[in-house]
Amino acid sequence: MKRIITNITGGLLLAVCIVPTLLSVVSCGQQAADRDIAAADSLSEAAPQRAMTLIDSLEGESAMNKSRHMKLLLLKAKVRNKLAMPMSTDSLKDIADYFDKHGDSNERMLAYYILGCVYQRSQDAPMALQYFHEAAAKADTTDSSCDFLTLHRIHVWSAEILKNQRAISDAFHENILAFKYAMKAKDTLSAIITYEQKANIYSKQYLIDSVISIREKLYGLYSKYGYKREAAYSLGPLIDIYAKNGNISKAKHALDVYEKMSGRFDKYGNIKKGLEVHYAIKGYYYLSINDYDSARLCFDKCLKTTSNYPNDFGYSYEGLTELYKKLHRPDSVAKYSELTRQMTDSFYTRMSTEHLQQMQAMYNYNRYRQTAEEAEKDALRTKYISIIIIMAIMAAAIGGALAVRTYIIRKRRARVNEIKEYERSISELKKARRELDILTENRQTRMESLIKEKEEEIERLQKEKAEYEKKKDIAARMTPFADEPVVRILRRHAEKEHVMMSGEERKMLISLFDSYEEISRLKAVLSESEYELCLLVKLGFAPSQINMLTGRSLQDIANIRKRMYNRITGKDGSSRDFDKFIKSL
Repeated sequence: MKRIITNITGGLLLAVCIVPTLLSVVSCGQQAADRDIAAADSLSEAAPQRAMTLIDSLEGESAMNKSRHMKLLLLKAKVRNKLAMPMSTDSLKDIADYFDKHGDSNERMLAYYILGCVYQRSQDAPMALQYFHEAAAKADTTDSSCDFLTLHRIHVWSAEILKNQRAISDAFHENILAFKYAMKAKDTLSAIITYEQKANIYSKQYLIDSVISIREKLYGLYSKYGYKREAAYSLGPLIDIYAKNGNISKAKHALDVYEKMSGRFDKYGNIKKGLEVHYAIKGYYYLSINDYDSARLCFDKCLKTTSNYPNDFGYSYEGLTELYKKLHRPDSVAKYSELTRQMTDSFYTRMSTEHLQQMQAMYNYNRYRQTAEEAEKDALRTKYISIIIIMAIMAAAIGGALAVRTYIIRKRRARVNEIKEYERSISELKKARRELDILTENRQTRMESLIKEKEEEIERLQKEKAEYEKKKDIAARMTPFADEPVVRILRRHAEKEHVMMSGEERKMLISLFDSYEEISRLKAVLSESEYELCLLVKLGFAPSQINMLTGRSLQDIANIRKRMYNRITGKDGSSRDFDKFIKSL
């Protein structure tokens, strides 16, 4: 030990003599490297390609020390991320590990943010979310030099991932933080874009009024600060919303601004690839002003050009269904209603699959986080145990020599008594073990008997439960009006003939429930058409069948059911909540 201390002391003295000389030799080269790195950093946002060229030229310089070299690697990763270039997560983790030990809060945050972006581009949402959360935790928001713009981007991406995972509450929370840090960064455009992201989250919840309110404000904000193209973008999603709500003048204005100012159309009026749904949106506008020929051309153009299956196809087929209803062409209505139904079924099948995948991904992510936290606790525990062991060894080394002699003497004196005590303990242990074996054997026998009895009882109860649920399902599907003539007629219309019900059939339908007080009392709070839709739901007709019988669109049917649920119960809920409520009466 003494020799090791002497060698270390000699090494330190030698270093003290050599370091000043080395510093004087390399100081000029390091200052030049700092200037070049700063220049590349200043170009990273506005001209990332030029920044990459400069970084590549700096990587080969031999005068650069490790600290500056690592800063250059971090800057290179930042620029590659800006250019969406592929990167290795292993090398990025090495950079993150280095700055965890040697970097400031901004450097640590940036390293973890880049890792999150790489996982985001590879569609690994749980890992991306993990690194975005860790990146946000690295930020020091109390420091005036905090990189609030990077922190803003972290929360923007977190909100986007959570929105796609349909974790809406968490997405809103991340969106609020993103807006807060965009304002702290004094980046007006980023703040407005974050506000637009809020509209997209509302859209996931089908809160159309909130979407309209935000997007109308967005147009004003973008225009106020001179972002004309972004202002035009913000109006695109409002065109068909305005048209369907009957706001023709607003729909026309939004359509004109979007097509003239967005820069997404070529000189022939064709939109950029991937945005072909605009043709269907335009078709709904023409449908709202009864320009049927133009509407048909737009829907057909969307079907011919789009590759977004089934969303754009279903949207176009639904528009063609509405068109042929207005033209009173039942054959075409039946054709496109069926195509709409097929696209809707395909869409919900895909949504169900994606939802299961998202649930599995989030489950894996939570398992990963739990395992990581446990590993971190184990590492911390091991570290503390190691420290305690080292301290104990040091204490033992210092006091060991004094304690050995005393220990040996005491040990000899206690040996005889210890042997006697040991023999007595062995005797008692054998006796206790025999008694324990007897008790264990008896208890095991009783437990096996009890377990068998309980298993048989559980099996019997499960069979009874299954039989009860089977009978309950059969009873739930039955309705006291299933065999009524008018009900059979309406089922034939909806399932085979594909025609709307007549006025006489509507009267027969309404009169059928006159003596059914739980339903008929709703006449007082519902309009005739709403009451009619309510009765069809009670009779078990699906939305696609109600669409055929009444001529209403699937969206209208869903909206009416939601409104009726609120009006009858005083609660907010979905169309499915309304169905459950009516069928329970």
